[in-house]
Amino acid sequence: MRWLSARPWLGTVIRLFLGVVWIWASWSKLHSPRTFVQAVRAYDATPEWLAKAIGYGLPVLEFCLGLALILGLVVRVAAVVSAVLFFVFLVGLVQAAARGISLDCGCFGGGGTTDGGTSYTLDILRDVGLLLLAAFLVLWPLTRLSIDEFIARHDYVEPPSAKRLRSEQGRRKYNALLEARRKEAQSRNRWVAASTAGVVVLVALIGIGVQSGRAKVEGSLTATNASVANGVVYGKKAAATVDVYEDFQCPNCRDYEERVGKTMQTYVQQNKAQVRYHMISLSSLDSEENGHYSSRGANAGYCASDISVDFFHTFHTYMFQTKIQPAEGAGGIADSMIIADATKAGLPAKSKTDFTSCVTDNKHKALVQAVTDRSSQDGVSGTPTIKVNGKTIGNSLSDFTAAVAKAAKNGPAPSPSPTKTPTPTKASTPAATPASSAKSSAKP
Repeated sequence: MRWLSARPWLGTVIRLFLGVVWIWASWSKLHSPRTFVQAVRAYDATPEWLAKAIGYGLPVLEFCLGLALILGLVVRVAAVVSAVLFFVFLVGLVQAAARGISLDCGCFGGGGTTDGGTSYTLDILRDVGLLLLAAFLVLWPLTRLSIDEFIARHDYVEPPSAKRLRSEQGRRKYNALLEARRKEAQSRNRWVAASTAGVVVLVALIGIGVQSGRAKVEGSLTATNASVANGVVYGKKAAATVDVYEDFQCPNCRDYEERVGKTMQTYVQQNKAQVRYHMISLSSLDSEENGHYSSRGANAGYCASDISVDFFHTFHTYMFQTKIQPAEGAGGIADSMIIADATKAGLPAKSKTDFTSCVTDNKHKALVQAVTDRSSQDGVSGTPTIKVNGKTIGNSLSDFTAAVAKAAKNGPAPSPSPTKTPTPTKASTPAATPASSAKSSAKP
């Protein structure tokens, strides 16, 4: 009996807890719809149209679920939907772990790719616990301090006296009244559930439209020597078209440049490869704590490409030095320091004013967003990602040289319209990395 009397109050605590969890889970996703779509794509488990539908619609559904649970409205239905979502999240985590995908889980936050080591054990245990809590409410949805309880206040039928129950007529009347109330409650609950579901679907559809509009990149995508599709194209058309996706905040990218960068440049000079640099901004690296250096750095890279493609390559190499790149999670480089570093890298004096205004005004912010989103659509889920003639390769030097050799053997690859690209010369090669630039400890 104690269990029966305590169960509704226990259900109340569980209901409110799950409601808060859903509201919290939806908040950051609603704030940045483009980022969450990229997090969904990173799981590599859905087609593009479904990734966008989930990215724009799921946060709205989560918010509605949280509100319904906090208010105590159609608790059983909300618990069933919650259980289904928790199960789907579990499947997503298990498949990501099985495939070795490094993700900052997007189930309860912005999510996205990460360069750090990833363990899904706690995420899986968390979702199992939440699934069990949702199952509790599916089995025992009646809770206190809820709209459901308020609506059902007239469902209770006062039992007649023992004397009346002893008569056949009294029992029939009582049972008929119980059945009538049961049918009324059943009809009412169906109507409330259907009406609530209709409202949620309508709100979700409106939310998808609103979030889709908010996710659109606003601003100029025009740059002198860069484009959304091709990034910054370095070198002439060659048998090997190399797409390099990097983030200036990424330590693994620095490590890759130290191991492979010089060979890549040599291949460009020998016309064995054309390299297309896509400087992107990963959500897991671009934070307020580091002053959004990831996105500001990418913007500065495209500002450097406005000067010339050769200067972009010089600046790119300079900024990936160990002594220049800030540690992951540490404070980023201020705009003034980026400009000073560009000057040290060889920024022409006549171009300093234009470069300075480009950096401080974040001129290519929209381009960075568009290139990042395009990269996500192309299956890039982390940095560095290297593709040779459209096929992703490993991050070792041997992987790169083998892929270029294979491309040369197979003949020229089809090349999209390149951006304006001067032929690289040894005169434009940046100074060698100083001896003090130690090898990165980050593993690719």
